[in-house]
Amino acid sequence: MSVYISDPFRMAYLSDTPYDIEFATKHRYDAYRGGILNYLYGLDLSENELTGEIPSGLGDLLKLRALNLSHNYLSGVVPATFSGIKNLESLDLSFNRLRGMIPPQLTELSSLAVFNVSFNNLSGAIPQGKQFNTFETQSYLGNLFLCGQPTNTSCNGGTSQALDNGVKDDDGQIDMVIFYWSSAATYVTVLIGLFASLSFDSPWSRFWFSSKC
Repeated sequence: MSVYISDPFRMAYLSDTPYDIEFATKHRYDAYRGGILNYLYGLDLSENELTGEIPSGLGDLLKLRALNLSHNYLSGVVPATFSGIKNLESLDLSFNRLRGMIPPQLTELSSLAVFNVSFNNLSGAIPQGKQFNTFETQSYLGNLFLCGQPTNTSCNGGTSQALDNGVKDDDGQIDMVIFYWSSAATYVTVLIGLFASLSFDSPWSRFWFSSKC
């Protein structure tokens, strides 16, 4: 667990209202209390076997620039209160058990450059707009029920890739039908021409023409 303070030399002079943040770690409930949480610059709690829901109070850490809760067993939803951390530049919630939708309020994080919620159980439409238009597919991998850009899954059901493949397959089938019909028509035309040429070159045809003359 790593906790970074933006100005460590001021720690002894801070007397803000204490906060309680509780996490369940290794089947044991612990709590952290302190009055310096508002001055946190970065918080890394990754790979700590944390369980339970993400405290919505983390959204009050207004000076936070980086938050990493990845590779734990966190459940519940992504707190919409994260939208209040206006200076947040990196948010990593990957490899947890989070469910529900990605809060559309997170599009208000204009400084967000890194966003990773891959390998959770999230669902619904991926928010669009502002910084969320810059995140690629890797940010959402492993969430089978997420839809919208930048994934290939349509929120109307199915996948856009499958739709494209279906259109291509239909076009291919139409092309093959046209090919078969044109081939058959060519074959019949050749046969008629062959029979006609043979009939005109036969002795009976010459006899028929000579008797008429």
